Amino acid sequence: MDSALPSYTATTAEAPTYSADASDALPGYDGAAASAQPSAFVPAARIDDKVPNHFKFNDQYVKVQVMPSELQAHLVLLGAFHRLREEVRTIKAVKADIPMEPDERYAVFLQRAVYRFEQWVVRMIGTGDDGEDEASGQSRRLAANEVPPLDVIMVWHTYMLNPRTYYEDCLRKLPGLLKVGSFPLLQLAGSVDQDTLLPHPPSESRVAAFSSLTGQPFDPPANTTSEETVAVFCPSCSQANSIPWITYKGDGYAQRGFACACAHCQFEFTRETLGVRKFFEDMENCMRDSDKYYLANTVVDYQGGTPVDPILSKGLSWNVLSLREGLDPIRPEVLATKIGWTMKAVEEYCRKGVLGKRNRPAIDTPRQLNVILAPYRHPGPFSIDLASAVIRQMGFVEKMVGLGFTEPGRWEDDNDTLTRCVVRYHHFLEIMTVSPGSYVVPTLDIDLAWHTHQLLCDSYRKLHDIIGIVPDHDDKVNQGALSDAYDKTAEAWKARFGVPYSVCGCLPTLKTMDISGGSGGGLSLFSKKGKSKAALEKPFENARPDLISPSDGVADQTHPSDHYAVAIMNPAEANKAQAQVRRQELAKRAKELEKSVEKGKASQWSEIMQKRATDHTPSFLCPVHYGVSEPFGKFGQGDCTALSGGGLAGNFGAGECCKANGLNGLCVAQYDQGRGGPLDSLRFIALMHDDMEMSQALGVSKAAVMGVIGAGPGAGRKNNVFM
Repeated sequence: MDSALPSYTATTAEAPTYSADASDALPGYDGAAASAQPSAFVPAARIDDKVPNHFKFNDQYVKVQVMPSELQAHLVLLGAFHRLREEVRTIKAVKADIPMEPDERYAVFLQRAVYRFEQWVVRMIGTGDDGEDEASGQSRRLAANEVPPLDVIMVWHTYMLNPRTYYEDCLRKLPGLLKVGSFPLLQLAGSVDQDTLLPHPPSESRVAAFSSLTGQPFDPPANTTSEETVAVFCPSCSQANSIPWITYKGDGYAQRGFACACAHCQFEFTRETLGVRKFFEDMENCMRDSDKYYLANTVVDYQGGTPVDPILSKGLSWNVLSLREGLDPIRPEVLATKIGWTMKAVEEYCRKGVLGKRNRPAIDTPRQLNVILAPYRHPGPFSIDLASAVIRQMGFVEKMVGLGFTEPGRWEDDNDTLTRCVVRYHHFLEIMTVSPGSYVVPTLDIDLAWHTHQLLCDSYRKLHDIIGIVPDHDDKVNQGALSDAYDKTAEAWKARFGVPYSVCGCLPTLKTMDISGGSGGGLSLFSKKGKSKAALEKPFENARPDLISPSDGVADQTHPSDHYAVAIMNPAEANKAQAQVRRQELAKRAKELEKSVEKGKASQWSEIMQKRATDHTPSFLCPVHYGVSEPFGKFGQGDCTALSGGGLAGNFGAGECCKANGLNGLCVAQYDQGRGGPLDSLRFIALMHDDMEMSQALGVSKAAVMGVIGAGPGAGRKNNVFM
């Protein structure tokens, strides 16, 4: 079975002081005599030679969006991230005064990595508040001394794999990052030794620039003690407090029980309180200049992935906040004192603006409001919990490591595998183009190319001109919805391209298995008793070697990418029932396939699937549990258990979107629904208020408001895409 591909003819404030013992430094960062410029990344020879120069989507020719050499550079970084994690988990800390399990140590490490990333963004890259329109100019290359340490690169990488959130945050608060543009894959991969997956020794000037501007040591802090602190500003009086990252009591900043009494005003605050302060800061900004400042998740359309008309962002923010013309700005701490220092109080206040006269206790907080409030359930300028997102993303990294994709020298003699990843990804985009309104779920090889393309955000955002949307990366999707979507994706693939979507051993639907007479080409390879019929066998017929290979060596690459599958743990019984239904369906498919093979009616592809299914673990049966109690023990602020796959059933508090924690946050069940966008949300508000005065609040004509009310909350919805 030849797996070779066919040949193509290519035509502000002071940074807080910080100290860490040198003995805690990770290996690979020593060496003051390094060159000023990071080493250049050198891809495998001729790795891009077989990629076609264009693809055809619905009668339009599209140039190749991502190259195998970029996938290779991405894999170097993934291998370095994996090695970094294992070093943190297994380090023998000399000063470990508070015992931590390996996963707990990594959770604390990530909290600090996110903080270091924030300092790098704000103090080195800049917020773009110098009057320059960051969105209008050309992207700039990072200077050699701006290349951050590996832990910061890892957080930035995960952030960009949430493309809609990243874009919106850049437009709203981080235009300096927007100016940098695409993730500099080749530049950052060049900072890593491809043979050891350790960072190259940084230059003295690079270390000095990072340390002096961020107030952080260049070396990632692998170990954390109770003596190490972070400056946290009181949400009430805005004075800095020096807070330990971890404490024996479990109330350190990197611990789930974080709580502090301000040393200046004695105000007691938690991470929730800090998130509330972030909300009221945005509210004050909306009062001050409503044409420039908006609430979170009101700028970029949730489905289309592009910025909406600013009048819609303004109208949605004003309606949620119940603002009106002529209001003078009110300081955040005053707003919080009036409305309340809890997210529950914020939610109750905003419900009035969204639901109007229909705001009654019996009515659940609508999805449109939950989407806006979700970013305020944790502190910091980022709209997602980046520490938790890194942990979820490590599930995919582990899959790449398991496939051997991150091994040094892996691509020296294999140009076909990454080329097939690229080709399959472009055909995957074609499925999106021809299947509007459908969910699409990638395989591992496609997901690698998809992730890589997302990092190239300048190119990725132009997908809107090709397929009509900029697909988002949703890494928290209910396992039942995801498994159904995968089956439909496989059916669409087989119908359009004539070959299986995956041959890893995960059984597709009966509709796509070719078990009614060998329609996949050729005689059956096995008799009714399973004996070889070598005398009658003819060569395996593969009509699309560019899209799929029957080789055993590449089968696992086509396994469904399920690292973002999650299970709603409240209640756990529904989750178990969902998995049981899936098992029963897979058993039915296996039985029908076995009968077809025994009768000699199965295609060659189906026979391969039947052989591989025997010892294969199906996807979507062992998801990440989302909504559990203390997933990292008492350390970390994460909201899932991706690192262990474990969880607790029942109504336990947990994470940014679980209702069981006493907040009506954005639960996973709502992620399975189309989330519309700012215009969709305004239509919902207009429908709830049923009032012509909405014309003034929306800033549009009376006729337009009538159209909004008539259309209802579901109008204008486009594709929903799972990644």
